[in-house]
Parts: sequence; structure tokens; C-alpha cells
Amino acid sequence: MKCLIQCGNRCVYLLIPALLMLLPLCLVAAEISIKPSLNIRETFTDNVNLGGVGIGGFGGGGISGTKKSDLITQINPGLELNGKGQRFDISAQYLMRNVIFARNTDRTRIWHTLNAHASTEVVRDLFFIDGFANIRQQDTSLLGAQTNDNIFLTGNRASLQVYSVSPYLRHQFQSFASTEVRYSKSIVKSGVSGFRDSQRDSFQFGLNSDSSFTKLAWGLNYNNHIIDLSGIDRDIELERSIANVRYHLTRRFSLTSSGGYERNSFVSIRGKTSSPTWTAGFIWSPNRRTNVQFSAGQRFFGDTYYGEISYSKRLLNMRILYAEDVTTLNQQAGTFGAFGALNIGTLGGLGQLDLLGLNNFLTNRVFLQKRFNAAIALTGSRNDISLNIFSLSRSPYSPADIDADLLGLGNLFLFNNTKQMGANVAWNYRFSPRTNWITTFGYVRFNFAGSNGNNDNLNFFTSLNRNFGADLRGSLEYRRIDRLSNLSVGGGNIGQSANVVTVSLTKNF
Repeated sequence: MKCLIQCGNRCVYLLIPALLMLLPLCLVAAEISIKPSLNIRETFTDNVNLGGVGIGGFGGGGISGTKKSDLITQINPGLELNGKGQRFDISAQYLMRNVIFARNTDRTRIWHTLNAHASTEVVRDLFFIDGFANIRQQDTSLLGAQTNDNIFLTGNRASLQVYSVSPYLRHQFQSFASTEVRYSKSIVKSGVSGFRDSQRDSFQFGLNSDSSFTKLAWGLNYNNHIIDLSGIDRDIELERSIANVRYHLTRRFSLTSSGGYERNSFVSIRGKTSSPTWTAGFIWSPNRRTNVQFSAGQRFFGDTYYGEISYSKRLLNMRILYAEDVTTLNQQAGTFGAFGALNIGTLGGLGQLDLLGLNNFLTNRVFLQKRFNAAIALTGSRNDISLNIFSLSRSPYSPADIDADLLGLGNLFLFNNTKQMGANVAWNYRFSPRTNWITTFGYVRFNFAGSNGNNDNLNFFTSLNRNFGADLRGSLEYRRIDRLSNLSVGGGNIGQSANVVTVSLTKNF
């Protein structure tokens, strides 16, 4: 397997320039749009560091309870690129955030955000390549002050870089079956002290029945993820070989089952890492708008469950999801979780809202993650309303000492078991085709089972938005942040509050 990885590394480094060389050929017959933009933001806050306390490598940059006001100017040029051809798709959004502080002039800095996807069909109906790049900022720890904005000097914000390239072969055996063989190389990087950059080599194979099997559908699937953490000699390997069957009792109701073997290799603090695995469940689609799935079974860590309910019509969308898996941050980065993010901002007519939610905090450990989401969105002629309820628990499966430099020895016990739970609600009211008003409220509780402690995070946001023309948009925003905590870290309580007022103007060219 080591030889395969080394060979895979060389292939990836050859594939990236090969993909770039293919771009001009693919773009000749493509429709390309390039849209530059410029966003200017002026912000006043009465607590620029959120009164946090330094916690190991995380935390405040200030003294608990101390509020320091500041005026922050942002000059944010951006670029959006979209291209589509017969055998090529590309989408990229880039923003350079230049954050300038009037008082904390030595903390002025540049943040980069990028979300880019590309795919090409190299050999028609056979050989494909997908690429992905993402750069974003996030809160690195549950202990530090929480925010979704780079204007705060909390010491708890960092950039996370995720890059992936994935060549694969796909073939259709007429109506009998389809197959796909895929290799993926993923890289996760951050400049946070104690967080180990990682590389993941993934090998996947699937052979699944097609339309010839109307009563009994089947599939054979294999996946192997090998994660290399920088500075660690032993790789993490997660391997599963699964056969699955789906039996159609009626046109709308099916029974499902799967079975196979799971072979994992990593230092475990919870016993065995490999065992046979199986699940049994059903899929029910009572009508074309509704889908219900449920399964239960056994894996090496014990009982396992999956459930999903979705309902969609013109003015109403609803989705409920429960999923669990043993995973790593390398697999979580990019789209929150191996199961993807159930983002309230993608439902209804609210667009992409940056709401206070779950924290995909940095860790070097292997962990069992259990996630629940319930989201509903209503879309009307003037009003859009969305509600998202969520819960996320993590139980580490590898030793804590690998996080000692990241969290600090005194904080390791807090992260033996963590749980995040909360809700977001958003309301968008359209006064006219050019003017709208958005109000959101988010609440998240972080619970640390290792100390019976918890932090409550609340975020209220409202904005009045006006389109002055086809390419010019202005906003007036107010945000209130509160944090209540019964934890005492670094000699003081880590509660804080802040008021934030922002005026912004965005020009599209």
C-alpha cells in the first residue's frame, strides 16, 4: 500500500499540470463569465477582542471582562468565475479581505477566501477528473471566543486550506450494471500551532446493478482512506468492504441490507478497530415529494444508525438527518462532516447566510461523530422563513497526547467528549424588489463532559439591504454577540458580549 501511495502522490503532481493544460482546449467551446467585485465595509464594535482569555494556542488576546472598542475598515476585492463547456465545468469564487483596524494598527491583516470546483471529461464516457480548492476562516477551538467574522481579534480564528484532485473511471454495462473506480488526493493545511497538516489518499470501487434489476438491486463497494499526519510515523487507515441489497416490496417501499468487513488501523483507546459490519433498514417514498430512509446495524464501535426524511414542494422544504461515523478532520474539512452540511442558508429564498452554528474545531485525533439536523424553510411572495435545529457529539478514539501542543495539557480532559447543540432561525422580508430586511438569531451550547461545564453562545443579526442599481448594493447591519459560561479557564470566566454596527457597499463590474 505504501508503494501505491507513493505512486499516487507522483500521479497527483502530474495530474494537476495536466488538468491545467487541458483547460484551454476545454474552454474553446465553453461559455465563460468573469465578474469582478469590490466590497467596502466600515464597522464599529465596542468589544473588538470579545473579552476572551488566552487558552493554550487559542482564546482571547485580551483580559476577561475587558472591552476595547475599535473602528474597522474592510476593502474586499473579489472575483467570480463560471465556465461550462461540453466536457468541462468550472466554478470559482475568490475574495481578498483586507481588514484595517483604527486602534489596533499592528493587527491589520489580509484574509483570503476561495471556493473553487472544476471537472473535465478527458475521455468521453470513461475518464474524468474532478478538482476542488477551498480556503476559509473558522474558529479553531470551542474554548475560545466564537464568531463568524474576521474583524474580531479573538486569537481563535485561523485559515483552513483544503485541496483535492480526483481522477476516476466510469463505465456503463448497458442496463446490467455501472462501475466506478476512483482515486482521490486531499490535502488539509493550517498555520495553527499544534495542528498537524494532513494528506489523504482515498481508493474507491463500486459495482452497482442497473435497470435490468427491477425487483432486487445489488451493489459491491470498497473504500480505503489512508491519512498521513505530518510528523507522525504511523498512518491512519480506514477500510471498508461492503455488499448491499435492496428489495422492492412495492413501487414505493423497499427493504435494504448491507454486510461486509471493516478493517481500520490506528492507535485506539477504545478497544478493537476492525470487525464484521452489517445494517438493515428500509426506504419509503409515499409520493414524489417525500422520501424516508432508515437503517440500523453493527460496526466495530457498537450499534449504528442512519435516518433521513425529506419533503419538498414549491413553497416548503424540509429535511431531517441523523448520521454517525468514525472519521478525522481531514475528512470533515471542506464540507462540514463526512455527511455534508445541512446549511439553512441553502433552503428557501434566503440565499447563503453566515449563521452561528456548529464549530468544526481543529483536532488531530480520530473520533466518532454523531450528527442530527432538522431544517425547514418556507418561501412566500414577501417572506422567507427558515429554522434549523442541530446537534453534534464527538468521542475521540485515538490518544489525547497528539493534541497536547494544540490544546495545552490542562485542557485535554475537556475534549474527551464534547457535544454541540442549538438552533438558527432566519427571516427575510422584501419591502420591494430592491429592498429587503433580514433578521437572524442563533443559539449554540458547547458541553464539555470532561468537566460538566458548558458555554452558551448567542448571536442576533439584522440588516437592511438596498439595490441601488443592477450592480450596486448597500447594507446597514447590526449584530449582538453574547456568551455565557460556567467554565473558568486561565484564571477568569470566558463570558463576553459585543455590539457591532456595519455599513457596507458592494459594486459588481
